[in-house]
Amino acid sequence: MPDIPFMRAHGHVPGPTQRPTAAGIIDGIVAGIPAVALLWISGALDVMSRSLKLPELLVPELQLLALAIAGAFYGRVFGRAANDRDGGWLFGMSYGFLVWMLGPATLLQWVLRAPLAVGRPALMLFGAHLIYGMTLGFLFPHIHTLLQRDLE
Repeated sequence: MPDIPFMRAHGHVPGPTQRPTAAGIIDGIVAGIPAVALLWISGALDVMSRSLKLPELLVPELQLLALAIAGAFYGRVFGRAANDRDGGWLFGMSYGFLVWMLGPATLLQWVLRAPLAVGRPALMLFGAHLIYGMTLGFLFPHIHTLLQRDLE
């Protein structure tokens, strides 16, 4: 297939050999590591485990799983738009904000009938999602390039 500019346009659906979902899962896990580290260092993981009534060692694993799933959605839904090497960090950061709004700020608060965290731990949770999104957007094009396979 010739390399025409239209085929590289943002939003064009990637083919199966480009593996955007796999890139999103891997990127979600890698980007989730600094986010979970921030939550651990700040003590927000302890607050989250008490709010969720789960063992403290299970919460980081569940957080990484949720961020891996969010990364898969990032790769699949946004397709080639997620591959912007110049502005991907900003696109990813806005996606991190969206994940925070849909997850801890809305869904978990509705399920728990109370905020997941308040005060400084809530700010750290918000910051962790922004760091996750920024890292997700920055690394996605690089990880996606590594996973692509040539058709011969």
